[in-house]
Amino acid sequence: MSLIGRYIFRQIAFAFLLSLTVLIALMWLGQALGQVSLVMSQGQTLWLFLKVTLLAMPSLIVFIAPLALLIATIQTLNRLNNDSELVVVTAAGAPRRQIVAPVMFAAAIVMLVVGILSTLVQPHTARELRLVMTQVNADVIASFAQEGRFTQLRGITLHIRERRPDGTLVGLLLHDGRDPNAVTTFLAERGRILREDNGRALLLMENGSAHRDGGTAQTTNMIAFTRYAYDLSDFTQAGETLVLHPRERTTMELLFADTQEAYYQQRQGRFRAELHARFSEMLYPLAFAAIALATVGFARTSRQTRSRFVFIAIVWAIGLRLLGFASFNMTRSDIWAVFLVYALPLGALALALAIALGRTGGLTRVAQRELRRVPWARIASASGIDRVRAVLAPRMSAFLQRAGFRG
Repeated sequence: MSLIGRYIFRQIAFAFLLSLTVLIALMWLGQALGQVSLVMSQGQTLWLFLKVTLLAMPSLIVFIAPLALLIATIQTLNRLNNDSELVVVTAAGAPRRQIVAPVMFAAAIVMLVVGILSTLVQPHTARELRLVMTQVNADVIASFAQEGRFTQLRGITLHIRERRPDGTLVGLLLHDGRDPNAVTTFLAERGRILREDNGRALLLMENGSAHRDGGTAQTTNMIAFTRYAYDLSDFTQAGETLVLHPRERTTMELLFADTQEAYYQQRQGRFRAELHARFSEMLYPLAFAAIALATVGFARTSRQTRSRFVFIAIVWAIGLRLLGFASFNMTRSDIWAVFLVYALPLGALALALAIALGRTGGLTRVAQRELRRVPWARIASASGIDRVRAVLAPRMSAFLQRAGFRG
């Protein structure tokens, strides 16, 4: 890589890291606001809150890394144009590859990172996130216990005065009315939900009493205790079998899926779509970098012209991404759409690189030759366009004359 190439690469790398950091911070803030209920209403610890939001980061990076690269490349090339550096490089006779090489080298590094995250890291973090959220949702008592409120769940009533940051429940009342012949009310100074290795959940209460009403004076009693373990296994989902979604399975599990599995047979399209989405994600950094080169990678002296091409780059990239999402959804039902999943980014990459390297002459000649072969007159006659034009043309001409636009 030449001296100017290394200079451009350093500028893009710095702008990319800055853009990625800002976008990650914004996306993380959105994720964090969505998970505030873990701490506020479900009484989970701050560490679990951070763990849940951090486990979602790889999937966010896969999505925003190509966008961050597009922003960094446009910003860098636009600044080089504003400072007349691209003009000097072009006037010095440097070939176009002097500009293209560092940009595509940076895109290749981002492609490698996105590929590792999408095929290796993201499945494991998605699976771990599912397990963590399953355990959180399984703690039904912790989910429904709210400070200062009486909450009912499957025949029991729970009230707590305070929930501390470490998960301790202070001022606890538990009324178990599931058995009418043995209604029990527990009062305790504090309690904590514990989970054993076998998945059994217990509510450990300390310094309290148990009031049991058997319906008669002889069967009614009160017991004071220092510690009492109340079994919560009937209120948890720990024993349920966890079926992993396609997004939570490793790439090897998608490549060599168990075709006899009932879940796979019901959702075979989702497995196919997830597999090809992971491999196609790494193509977008290359396509976005090439789009930036094709639009703002040329030396231009008009500021208005540069702004217009920046807008074209953004619209082109967003349109490509939206079409990519559409093709991804289509692969769930139509196997032929797998072609679109790869053809869209690869086609945009080829076209953008041809424009960036100034090799569009051949493409223009081919397009013109193919357009000349299209029987436009026959199409217009068969579709009725010529008849519509014959009716509208004189009326439009008369309207323009009355409006003063035509003499």
